[in-house]
Order: sequence, then structure tokens, then C-alpha cells
Amino acid sequence: MSPITGIVVVLLLGGLAVLGLVKSAQGGAPAAPGGPNGSRPAPWPFADLIDKWARFYGLEPELIAAHAKTESSFNPSAINTEDPALDYDSSYGLMGVQLSVAQDAGAVKDYKHATAAEIAWLRDPDNNIQIGAWNVERWHRRYSWDVAVQMYNVGENGYNNLGRRNSAYLNKVREAYNVYCAR
Repeated sequence: MSPITGIVVVLLLGGLAVLGLVKSAQGGAPAAPGGPNGSRPAPWPFADLIDKWARFYGLEPELIAAHAKTESSFNPSAINTEDPALDYDSSYGLMGVQLSVAQDAGAVKDYKHATAAEIAWLRDPDNNIQIGAWNVERWHRRYSWDVAVQMYNVGENGYNNLGRRNSAYLNKVREAYNVYCAR
């Protein structure tokens, strides 16, 4: 091969590599715009877990993400103690899961006497989203969309108390849901 041919080949391969048509020297394809291999960035935190459990329970990931946004702003360490007298039924994690809900799902033996290990298990993002999605599904199986969203917030005993506070919760979930569906 002549020196000029060698230079042309090197320039041609370099140009093709810049265009992404040749694999990089490390053996991988160059990243496409938007993320690895052309994928879009995750639309919300914990998207892989949210998608997994939403699909498992036959729900839209956007709905689960909207609850997580409303409950904790996607904070896996969130603890909500609305009523300090009822701190044994505080809500935990991304989905704001109450210990009584975790008991209903079979993850906690006695919500009034939950162990530190049970609470730690519930605060794990994967477990928390699983129980939260289970809870979303059980209300959506029984009620209309709006009532089911509010029931997630108030629970079984709160059905007769779907007042102004729950309307605000419903509006926040609906707003987040609409934003996520528009992506």
C-alpha cells in the first residue's frame, strides 16, 4: 500500500468513526444522542423499578410515578408522620407506604409493632414500589380513577372522608400523571 493510500484509508476510517459508522477502538458503538444506544434518559427517578412493578400489576408506569412524585418527590428515605400519636402507622419511602398497607400486603406481621427489619425492608425502593403498586392496583380494581387515587391517600377507613385534602392530593397526582403521559 502506498503512503498516500494509507493516509486516505486512515482519513476515511476516521471520518466514518466520527459519523458513528465504525465501532470505537474500545469495541463499543459510540453513544447516540439522548443516551446509550439512542435511548432517552429515564423520564423519572427509579424508572426501571416503577416500570417493572407497574407492568406486573397491569398499571401504567406514569400512574405509579405520579404517586411517587406526590408522596415523596422520589425520595426513598421519606418518612411522613402526619399524626405523631399514630407514628406506628407513618408512611415510608418513595410511595409513602403505611405499615398497615404493608401488613395488608403480607409484608409486615403487625403494623402497630413493626420491627426495625420490617421497616428497613419497606424502605428499600424495590420493595416500596412493589407494595405501593399493589396498593394502587387494589383501589383501581374497585373504584373509578379519581376515587382510587384518593383511596390510595386515605385508605380503607377514609372512604367517607374524601374531602378537600384528598381533592388536593388527587389534583397533584393528576397533574404529575398528565406531565408524565405527555413525555
